[in-house]
Amino acid sequence: MRNGAVLRMKSSCAPGPDDRRIHTPRWALEEAAAVGAEAGARIGALGVRVVGDLSLLAEAPSGAHGQPGPPAPGIAPEVAAQALYGALAATAALPGAGTVRSVHRTSSRELLRVLGHRALRRMHRR
Repeated sequence: MRNGAVLRMKSSCAPGPDDRRIHTPRWALEEAAAVGAEAGARIGALGVRVVGDLSLLAEAPSGAHGQPGPPAPGIAPEVAAQALYGALAATAALPGAGTVRSVHRTSSRELLRVLGHRALRRMHRR
């Protein structure tokens, strides 16, 4: 996932103006502020020279609403296609992708990988 679908999504997709925004829950903002306060206290106790205000580590990000968030966000078909393309491309690039074996001795997972690789090749030809 990380080197396929996620990497493809990060490099080729950007949220549109109609896409739902995902808000950070209030409890997460409070937890982050607590962790920041603790880190600021530890850094201050070290006696090192600090450029900036350590108390800012204990503040929630500006403009954070702390809303519980909407229900599971929908996903555009184009975005899903990009994620699938990235996952298939990463699978096709795995070592041993070119080995030949009888269909009866091949797992369903590998058959799906081969099918995905062939689909990618055809997509590149168009």
